[in-house]
Amino acid sequence: MKKSLLLLMVLAFFVSALGVSRAQAADWISFAEGAYVEGKGIVFIFDATGYRNKDVKGASIYVGSDFYDLFCWVTEDKEHIVCNAQGGLTQFAGQTAIIYLAGQIFYVTIPGAGSPTEDAAPLVCDFGLVPGADVFVDFGGFTDTFFVPGSTLAQVQSQAESWFAGSAFEIVSGLYCGLEPS
Repeated sequence: MKKSLLLLMVLAFFVSALGVSRAQAADWISFAEGAYVEGKGIVFIFDATGYRNKDVKGASIYVGSDFYDLFCWVTEDKEHIVCNAQGGLTQFAGQTAIIYLAGQIFYVTIPGAGSPTEDAAPLVCDFGLVPGADVFVDFGGFTDTFFVPGSTLAQVQSQAESWFAGSAFEIVSGLYCGLEPS
């Protein structure tokens, strides 16, 4: 009887040691963007997979010497986490804040209500078209407007800095679907 009980305990130990469970490891979270969305307030979007809504509860943001609650959820495609900061945080526009989310820390800049906003849902384009925006470029006397690809205005800005280094430029449209420059 003792031998069978001991054998059963050893077998149970090995099964648990081998990790026979349904636990799934979640990936690292990366900050994608933050924007002020009319009617919703300040929204922060993160790229992440392997998380559930219960994993992102209790998130907070630290700014202006105080903590504020963030209301976060995992999108239906299970590839993004969206956090909404409601209530008066626009007074801290331009300031650096710290977001505590699922055991990770992110340093972000609080967007203002007057700053350019982008939809929380990504722009989906038809076949042959890509998201981007128009950029007005001054080449020192000669000016022109070009379509610059990018999924966000920040990506358009980065691409324009690369393409038009040394020239003055300005993004003059919101995101829309256009032909990719060749």
